[in-house]
Amino acid sequence: MFRLRMIGKIIRQAGLGHVTIVFFALFLLCAAGIKITCPEIGTIGDSLWLCFQSMTTIGFGDLPTYRPICRAILVFLSLVSVFYLAVVTGVVVAYCNQLIQAESKDSVVKLAYDLEHLDELSKEELREISRRVKEHR
Repeated sequence: MFRLRMIGKIIRQAGLGHVTIVFFALFLLCAAGIKITCPEIGTIGDSLWLCFQSMTTIGFGDLPTYRPICRAILVFLSLVSVFYLAVVTGVVVAYCNQLIQAESKDSVVKLAYDLEHLDELSKEELREISRRVKEHR
């Protein structure tokens, strides 16, 4: 089963650990910048919420910003977020594809080994090979 913890492992193995740290630092800096430059944003929590909405492109509109500097910060964060999330998604998909290919290769190698040793197999093992071949059709 694919677990959320595995995504962290995949990110580290792909060498994206530092990129992820920089991304979250930028996220927090953008939230702090919005809090400082936009007094209409009440709390730091509201600023984080606004950044999250921009990062995920949800944009509920419940916290509007009218100042150009705030909008520029949110545009910057949105662009960085889109690229970061695309890279992470691509790395996770590539990892899953490698797992599937490795599993398929192992299955084919085992089948080839069994076919080379047909005379040594029991009737039950032959039935199992027959079942696996039918599955691959």
